[in-house]
Amino acid sequence: MTHFNRNISEVKKKVLYEQPLNERMRNLLRLEHLFVGMMYRLKGPAEWDNRAVIDNLIEILDFIARVDFKIELIKDLDHHIQTLTQWQRTPNINTERLADLINKTTVFKEKLEQVNGQLGEYLSQHQLMQLVRQRRSIAGGGSRCDLPVYYHWLQKNPKQRQVELNEWLEPLLSLRDAIDIILYLTRQNAITSQQTALHGLFQSQTEPLSQCQLIQVILPMEHPCYPEITGSKQRLSIRFFEHPQPEEPPFQTEQSVHFKLCCCV
Repeated sequence: MTHFNRNISEVKKKVLYEQPLNERMRNLLRLEHLFVGMMYRLKGPAEWDNRAVIDNLIEILDFIARVDFKIELIKDLDHHIQTLTQWQRTPNINTERLADLINKTTVFKEKLEQVNGQLGEYLSQHQLMQLVRQRRSIAGGGSRCDLPVYYHWLQKNPKQRQVELNEWLEPLLSLRDAIDIILYLTRQNAITSQQTALHGLFQSQTEPLSQCQLIQVILPMEHPCYPEITGSKQRLSIRFFEHPQPEEPPFQTEQSVHFKLCCCV
């Protein structure tokens, strides 16, 4: 199965910063972050790799328990399918690529619709997961003296642990795939421009912001500054800060910063 923009910072010799302009997009970015970390550590055979996977999994379960993401994601996928279908009438468009995106989006939507109940509900009675979850509020609560049953599971053969982890994660992959393609389609539909922040400050009240879901700022690798982005449907403000000494507070730069701005609509 194809995954979309698994690492959004893989812009050649560039660093990409993102800022959502609504809570829905912020939730998708947070879940993407958790899935990326979880799937990366899933490859590792060590006890601490598996601990990190469990921690990320519990964070995802806690996150999606607050909102019925399935309904919202199905609505989003429906919207994108309709938009992509309308684009098929656009002259000189890559119809083969468009058909592939429509097909993938439709498959991911159907998989979500096949999930009974809330996403992750199947793990609510998972005994080991619940024991770890209960001890997470205590510093070091997952140690072998506090949770010997967890430590016992972590001593299994690494291949066996990975098989079990993949079984536990399988029902959540429809959530990950839906998030991936929604963010992919949003990021691909971007209005891009070259901008300059005079004395480290850029402000805009341009028309595209009314439809903008996500702001991206792209800087050269090793640039001395990083952006702090604040925005709404009417106004965008970007301040660039320097932080040469990690033990000292950052400060707004006095230099003019040239950067690429993407408004994903």
